[in-house]
Amino acid sequence: MDSSVLAIILFAIMAILSDKLGRKKPPMKMPRPFPPRDEDGKLPPPMPAPWGTEKKEGNIPFEIPDIKGAPLPKGTIDEGGVYREPGTKMQDMLEAYREEMADKARAAAYEAKRQEEEAAIRAEEEAVYEQQAGLKKSALSENILPRFTKEQVQQSIVMAEILGKPKAYQHRSPYWRR
Repeated sequence: MDSSVLAIILFAIMAILSDKLGRKKPPMKMPRPFPPRDEDGKLPPPMPAPWGTEKKEGNIPFEIPDIKGAPLPKGTIDEGGVYREPGTKMQDMLEAYREEMADKARAAAYEAKRQEEEAAIRAEEEAVYEQQAGLKKSALSENILPRFTKEQVQQSIVMAEILGKPKAYQHRSPYWRR
């Protein structure tokens, strides 16, 4: 027991000493990065403006005459009034797009024409087969479902109500309200 009391007292003394001696030192103040500003000194001159920002006169005071015998420009002028030369990337892309669309249209027209020709050949072959086999054309064109009268439809609804499940046993969606 004496050793346990001694250990507790020793622990308390160590805690107190470490608390007193183990404090953090205050951080050192950093020197200022720049010297203090001289209030009476002159400021440096302002930066010059970049080139091309000065105001330019939009209208030329004289008219530029046309050059006689000069070749016509090869480019085009678009909706915004911008001159486009024939080798520009945008025009090349537009030309490639138009060619691609024309190819697709030709392919679609060819496919439609081929399908029409195949349908005509198939119809002709079926007619020859029916004639050789002695099949009736009316049997193929006849409807699968019989025609119902108004009374037959009413009777079928009544019979479905009588013979069907009760409403309490019918499966209904939980989101559907009556």
